This record gives sequence, structure tokens and C-alpha cells, in this order.
Amino acid sequence: MPSPRSAWHRGKDTDVAQSNAKDAKKDSSVKVDSRVGESTTTKVLFVIGDITRKGGIERVVVNLANAFVQILGYEVGVCSCFKRYDELPYVLDSRVRLSYIYEFSGAPMHQKAQKSKLYKLYYRNIFERVLSHKVCALARGFDFLIDNDHIYLPPPLLRFNAFPKTIKVFHLPFSRPRSRAKSFDGIVVLSNKQYDLWRKHYKRVSVIPNFITEFASKKECDSSAQVVLSVGRMEEGDQKGFSRLIDIWEMVQCSGEFASWKLCVIGDGEIKCELEEKIAQKGLESSIILKPFSKTIQEEYAKASIYAMTSYYEALPMVLLEAGSIGLALIAFDVNTGPSDVIPCPKNLIHDNDMQAYATRLKELMRSSSLREECGASVRERVEEQFSKSAVLQQWEELFKTL
Repeated sequence: MPSPRSAWHRGKDTDVAQSNAKDAKKDSSVKVDSRVGESTTTKVLFVIGDITRKGGIERVVVNLANAFVQILGYEVGVCSCFKRYDELPYVLDSRVRLSYIYEFSGAPMHQKAQKSKLYKLYYRNIFERVLSHKVCALARGFDFLIDNDHIYLPPPLLRFNAFPKTIKVFHLPFSRPRSRAKSFDGIVVLSNKQYDLWRKHYKRVSVIPNFITEFASKKECDSSAQVVLSVGRMEEGDQKGFSRLIDIWEMVQCSGEFASWKLCVIGDGEIKCELEEKIAQKGLESSIILKPFSKTIQEEYAKASIYAMTSYYEALPMVLLEAGSIGLALIAFDVNTGPSDVIPCPKNLIHDNDMQAYATRLKELMRSSSLREECGASVRERVEEQFSKSAVLQQWEELFKTL
């Protein structure tokens, strides 16, 4: 069993956060202890597998932790079970307390558990329970624990009088009932479709979507730009469907009509080399650009006029919210949940894996800047109405009051 290193670290950045500290406290974040006549601030602990990874869940946790501190005036901690990289990919407010249970990557252990039944038995029944016990120790003094990873489970025998209320956030689509979910005081899903699926098995289910963060220098996209953009992790299994996006792009480019257009794919991961080889084999090097993740992703959004998603499954993809917030036309496969919550235009939701239909609709968007503007305006309106920061934070406050 590896020995843990648990110590609180301060999140990096931002000077702006410090200047907002005094104004951030709201009445809703303050509780009164009648026994001593003193007020205490609401304390929230986020639990996540590895905060140093670059991905949508990690970004959602950072955004929500920052908002709880900066807007609601909460005291916030983030407990990362593992630490794969030395630097955080997203800016965490300096007032958020960051802790690591183990200062190494958990990926090799997880992969080994998938290959060995004996190791999986150890991993699920011993390692994960010990890890959960360490999370419980860090949770002392918090009012709410928000779990964002399947690794943690709240062990009933380890609870104590000061144990926080526990909330499980399911960021990925429903696949089957989860026995561990019954151990939590509340379950949060990201869409109404997800709610319908989870509510069949559990009673304490709430819908709270991710919110869209306003970019520091918000730019509108250039609807005349001849760039199609896609962003995501390039991991084993190709959840984001980048391989089939390359196939679709080959269909788009076969006639020569769109030779001046570029497909820009931003991401990193284990299958990046495979994707590069596929692009070379199809002779698409001149029209497909692969770029690493960037902390200034808003600049890449602003350079494009279309955002293309080809994921096999999603919950509520942040990239669609971000791209839609600045007016990009969105197109995606209509997988079970996710894209249909964000994209209002039915023609831009393609039956899953109908590659030809996807290519046909993508070409229609590429031919008409006015169509791109129309689609971009409708999605921007939906994002602003349903996924604003203020609306989502209010839903979290209401959930806390009910637990």
C-alpha cells in the first residue's frame, strides 16, 4: 500500500479574487449557531479523482469552487485523490484549499484493475475503502461534501457527528444503477434526460447543470472564418470520437469544394499519435491541424465559425456551452444526453454514427455564413438563459437548504 502525503496547499492565482473577498459574502452563506450566538460560513469540500488532469470535469470543479468562494463567500476545499501533474491546468482561486491524498497518478492502478480480477478485488475492496477513509478524515469540519469521482464512497461506519452531508454529482451519462449512490444524501445530474433515468432508481435526485464562465475578454466568433473546431481529451477508447471526425472530414474534402477550410482539433492524450497517423494515411495533413490544450482556449473559439462534436457519449459538455456562448454554430451526433440540451436546431443534431448525414449537414453550414450566424445566435440565447452562473449557483444554494 503506498503511503499518502496529505497536506493542504494553496491554489494558484488570482489577484482579482483577493479584491473581491470582502464583497463576496452573502447572507445565504452564513449560518447562525444558536448555542454560542456566533455566525459560521458555509464550508464545502469537493472530491475529485485528479484535479491536475485536463478535462471537462476538472474544469467544472474548478469553476464551481471559484464561484462558491468569489460570489457566495463560502469556505471551500478541493480534495484530489491523485496528482498526475505538477501544475493545475485551470486557475484555482488562492482561497480554495487544495489537498492531495496521493501525490502520484492513479491511472496505472486503475488500468491494472481492469486487467486483473485479483487486483481489481484488492483495488475495490481495500484500496478504495482506505482512500475513502482518508477523505473522511479531511472532511471533518465541512458542512457539505460534493463528490465528483467514482473512487470515493461515504462509508457509514466511518461517519461521525460532524460528518458533512454528501452529494454525488454524476458527470457521465446513466448506464446502470449504482449501488454506491444510495450512500449519498443527494444525487445531482446535469440534464432533465439524465434525471428521468436516475429517478427510476433513486429518490433524492436533483438537476443542476454546469454553468458557463464568462471569458475575461469575451469575443464574438467570426462567422466568416473558414475553421471548424473540436476540443477534447484524446484518450484510449476515443470517447470524443476524433477518429470518426477525421472520416467525416475526408467526406467533406473529397470534392475539393472546401479546400480553403481547416479542421482544428485541440487536445492531448494516448491516441494522439494514432490520430496523426490516420490523418497522414488519408492525406489530410494540409487541412487538419492538431494543437495541444491551451489555457487561452477562448482565442481558439473566436477563430472558428463552427464547433463539431463527434462524441460517443456525453453528459453536459462544457465545450458546447463555451462555444455556444460566443455564437459558434454547433453540430453533434444526437447521443443519449448532452448535445440536445444545448443545441436548439434539430438539423444540427445528427442520428448517432450516421457519418454521411453529418458530413452533409456540416457542408451546408460551411457553405452559408448566414446559416452559421442564425444557428450561433439561437444557441447563444439558450446558453445565456439556461446555463448562466447566477442561475446555477441559486440551484446549489436551494439544494443545500434541503439537505
